[in-house]
Amino acid sequence: MKAVVKIGGSLIKNAPSIIKNLQRHFDGSKGDRILIVPGGGVFVASIKKICSRYSIKSDASHWMAVLSMQQYAYYMIDKTGVNSTDSINDFPVGVSLLLPYKELIKKDPLPHSWNVTSDTIAAWVAKETEAHYVKATDVDGVIAEDIVQEILTAKELSKMELTCVDRALPGFLMENRMDCIVVNGKFPERVIDAVLGENVVGTHIKGNI
Repeated sequence: MKAVVKIGGSLIKNAPSIIKNLQRHFDGSKGDRILIVPGGGVFVASIKKICSRYSIKSDASHWMAVLSMQQYAYYMIDKTGVNSTDSINDFPVGVSLLLPYKELIKKDPLPHSWNVTSDTIAAWVAKETEAHYVKATDVDGVIAEDIVQEILTAKELSKMELTCVDRALPGFLMENRMDCIVVNGKFPERVIDAVLGENVVGTHIKGNI
């Protein structure tokens, strides 16, 4: 089994627990491969302020934001000792964490826009590695009319206003006929269940219909 788990920057306090639980459950004995993609969180927030204040153009802003993901990755490595890799072709058995800058600047696969965040970057990684995509964030899923939506098509999601996913993700999922599940990472067991494909509280985003 292969899975890409994006751990959002909003989970900075919870990320060590999520990773340690993943390491315990997917210890490599069954050949499972779990690749964690870091969000940006407080690191990218500071980049946005700097880019706005000093009128930094989109290309430089994009790579600065990707490097903020790398900063978050090193935070998680420091807290957990999780193995890391800078290549999506090297998808080790067990749990590992992607240092994304080298891979992304080499292939440059996505538009340079604030509409593209680590959500869509993680989706690209999942597509390239043919892996199941789980997005862990700090809410129970995509909320509409004050209710967590259990299932949404990517097309429906694309018509919604601000949600817990970036604006580019619905289109990327539709274009590549991919699915994604959004779960609350404050409950590490939900992340594990989502990786396993079990029934779990969250939002299943369907891009293949």
